[in-house]
This record gives sequence, structure tokens and C-alpha cells, in this order.
Amino acid sequence: MDSQMEPMEHGVLNHLMALERGGMRQQDQHQSERLEMLKVKALTLRAKRDQLKRQTDAIKILKDKISKDLPLHDDDDDAGGLIKMQQSLLTAWKMQLKDLQRAHHLIGGYDLVECKEGKSVCVSFHTAFEGVYLETYNMELDLTRTVQISRHNIPPSLPLESFAKQNLQKDLKAFLQTLSQNLNALAGRRQQVSLIKELVGSVEVMESNQLCNILVLMCTEQGETPKAVLCTLEYGDLTQCLPTRVSIESEDKTISESPHWKKNQSLLLESPAHTALLTMRRMGSIA
Repeated sequence: MDSQMEPMEHGVLNHLMALERGGMRQQDQHQSERLEMLKVKALTLRAKRDQLKRQTDAIKILKDKISKDLPLHDDDDDAGGLIKMQQSLLTAWKMQLKDLQRAHHLIGGYDLVECKEGKSVCVSFHTAFEGVYLETYNMELDLTRTVQISRHNIPPSLPLESFAKQNLQKDLKAFLQTLSQNLNALAGRRQQVSLIKELVGSVEVMESNQLCNILVLMCTEQGETPKAVLCTLEYGDLTQCLPTRVSIESEDKTISESPHWKKNQSLLLESPAHTALLTMRRMGSIA
């Protein structure tokens, strides 16, 4: 009986050992296949890294050429591909300009016209205040490489370079809207100064800078003893025609704290300067 069991146990043991060896061979094969896959993936990633490095270098070269106004050459496939991408980007910019041209009457403030066979676009900014059309400003945008400002008559007091740096390349609509708002507000503030001189002759404009974001007015308070009152209007928001801060000063220190001059201060904050001054004169606060 025992002699019969030994061969059987020996056979089972051999079978188990064979299965174990087969499993180990299968595991080794899987590990080998996985190792080969990892090697291929590593080679692919290295190739992608090298390609990105070449593209980055090509982009740096192109940017340097653009900044120095040098001609662009597609000497290799990467540079040629980047130039094609740049051309596609310019095409997209032109399409965006056409969309803006169709929608300008909804956006308001400016008109766009293509010129030089689509190589540039001319923008006209119309300003107005209280329903009266004022100055029109013009700008030409060059589209031959990247969007660049080639010519303009925008007032130098406005930070045009800052506006361009913020949005000209990445959001043309935002750039045009920001510039239009600033131009319109500047024209409105200038018009208020002109109307003060024309309509409220008793008020003297003591100071007004090019940006018209500071306006100093000399008023004369009515009464038995006329007193000079200095009103300083500060326009902290350059997209608006109303001041963000108004200060009242006089040799008589009680004036700035008096109820009717507190009301005058509120008028100057809430209404255009010439309108507020006319109301103050009608109320008998100033001469």
C-alpha cells in the first residue's frame, strides 16, 4: 500500500513543480514584455522631449526675429510648422476683426475697416458726451506678423502701451473696448472743463492736467462776506466721467463741514461738474 502511494505522491510533486516552473516562465515573460513596453515608452517620451526642445528653441529664434523686425525663414520643418501656425493665428485674428466689424454697432464706440488688402485694419474711435459727438481718434493695426500698432493719434496721456501689453495679442476685443472706454471718458472730462468755462463764468478752473483726472475749481461762496472755496475733483477711474473723490477747502474751516457744502460735495460726486456747479449757483451756494 505504501509502495503504491510513493509513486503517486512523487508524480503529484513533479506535476506541482512543473506548474510552478511554468508559472515562473509566464511571469518572466510578462515582466519581459512590460520591460519592453516601458523601454518603448521611454524612447517615445525622449523623442517628444527633444521635439519640444527644438520647437522651444525655434520659437525663441522667431520671437527674436520679430522683435528685431528681421525676415522669417522656414529653414527647417519645425520653423516652417511654427510659421504656418503663426499664419493660421493671423487668419484667426482677421476673422475676429471681421466679427467685430459686423458687431461694432452693438459694442459701440468704434468702427473697423480692412485696408492694404487685408494686411492691416483701421479702427476709428468715436467719442461723445451728453449726446454731443466730440473727437474721433484713429489707429492702424498691422496684421502681417503679429497684431501690432503701426500708426495712431491716441492722446499720449493715455497708457496705450500698457493696454496693448495686457490684451492686444490675447484678446483684441477687450483691448479695443478698454481703449474706447478710456478715450470716451477722457473726452467727457475735457468737455466738462470746456462747459464750466463757458456756462459757469464765476468759477475759475485753477488746474486741469492732460489726462483730466485732477480738476481744481475756485468758487466764491455767496453771502455778506464772499469767501473763496477750493473744490478738488479726483477721477480715480479713468473709464468714467464722474470723480471718485471731492475735497472742499477754504480759509474758513467751518465751510467744509457745513451741511450745505456737504450737499455740494455730494452734487459734485454724483453729477457732471458743470451740471453740479449750475445747480449750486441756482441754490445760491456760489456766485
